[in-house]
Amino acid sequence: MKLWTAQTADVWKLLEEQGSIIVKKEYIRKKYGECAWSFLIAYDYLAKKLSEKVPPPEGAESPVWLFADPKWAMDVSVPMEVPESEILLFDLRKWYRVLSLSYVGTKREEEVFDAMLKRQGIRDSSEVFRTPYYPLQKKQILASWERIFELPEDTQYYQAACWQMRKEWKVK
Repeated sequence: MKLWTAQTADVWKLLEEQGSIIVKKEYIRKKYGECAWSFLIAYDYLAKKLSEKVPPPEGAESPVWLFADPKWAMDVSVPMEVPESEILLFDLRKWYRVLSLSYVGTKREEEVFDAMLKRQGIRDSSEVFRTPYYPLQKKQILASWERIFELPEDTQYYQAACWQMRKEWKVK
């Protein structure tokens, strides 16, 4: 499947030198600093789902992100021809809800859930993940994240995750 990935020139250089690239959690912690904890929750969720389909190579701790539409890829974007057996597809619009540790549903379901949290004195859904006090709400949010795998008809909103980038996948 032809996909694009958003990587820096340094990553592309490493790919050329090493032949493949994997992601370590330390890279995420370095990139996001104090906010890394919330990204790691979302990334760990997707890593778990990806590992159910594709076993991770040794040392891989987090997925590599790819897009079906090049407009979503930034930095040094290069097309990749990735075997479908290596990727997990999901709806990037819903993924943004996961990244904010929010409930994923229809607009109405999301409004109802957010209102329920407010009635319980919870300012926003990230608070559910910051403390151990809301296990039921956390369970509901995590269950709702399954909806990111309901793919839209419009493939421009397809995002993909894989465990590694391989040099031979680069489109020349």
